[in-house]
Amino acid sequence: MTDAPTSISLDAHLAIAGPAAESFARLWRTLWRQDHLPAELLELCRLTMARLHGDAGEQAAANIELGGHAPSPGRRDAVLSGTALDDPAFSPADKAVLLFAEYYWMDPQSITDEAADAVKAHFGEAGLVMLIEALGCIDGRIRAARCLRDLTAAAPVKETAHVG
Repeated sequence: MTDAPTSISLDAHLAIAGPAAESFARLWRTLWRQDHLPAELLELCRLTMARLHGDAGEQAAANIELGGHAPSPGRRDAVLSGTALDDPAFSPADKAVLLFAEYYWMDPQSITDEAADAVKAHFGEAGLVMLIEALGCIDGRIRAARCLRDLTAAAPVKETAHVG
C-alpha cells in the first residue's frame, strides 16, 4: 500500500483485519446509499471535517462512493474555504447540515437545539439520526486515517541487510 490513508482509502489499509474491517467498509458504503440525506451533502460534511482538521490529504481525496453525485467544484471550494454558510449557492437545508457538522466536530455536546431542529425541519427525525451516525463515522475514519499516516511517518526505515 503506497498511498497515504484517507477516510476514502482507509478500507484498503485496514483489510488485513479481516471480517471486522469488511464490516466497517460495508458501513461506509451504506452511508452513501441511504435515503435520508443526499450523498453530495454528506460529502460536503466530510470536506467540512477535513477542513476543520486541517487535513490537506483528506481535502484532496476524491470520494469514489459518490458516483454521479459529487458536489460541483464551486460548492466544494466554498466548503473548503469556510464560506459555505454565507454562500447563496447553498440552500437553507445545506446550511443547516453544514452548521450541524461544525458543531459536531467541535464537540457533539455543543450542538444546540436550534441546530438540531433546523436539520429536522428539512430532513425529519430520521435525517437527523442519520446525520449524527454519518458524522461519527466520517470523523472516526478521518481520525483513523490520520493516525495511520502518523504511525507510518514515525516508523523507522528498514534497511536491507546482507549477512554472509
